[in-house]
Amino acid sequence: MVLAKESLVKEMLKMVRIEAGDEEDCMICLDELEVGFDAFQMPCSHTFHCDCIKKWLRHGHCCSIRQFKIPTN
Repeated sequence: MVLAKESLVKEMLKMVRIEAGDEEDCMICLDELEVGFDAFQMPCSHTFHCDCIKKWLRHGHCCSIRQFKIPTN
């Protein structure tokens, strides 16, 4: 598996605050993204717990939902 380049991960992940009506589940751990919590949003608009997506991208370079790929170089 090709790993995402760490500096590009930091550039591409957007910190977002979960607001009322935006609640959904983190598709990595399957726990709810709760109102008021910070999360990371991928460029493909999927949102995850910060720790979940960081761990996920240490093992690959794709979104866990859609095969959006973070550049590897």
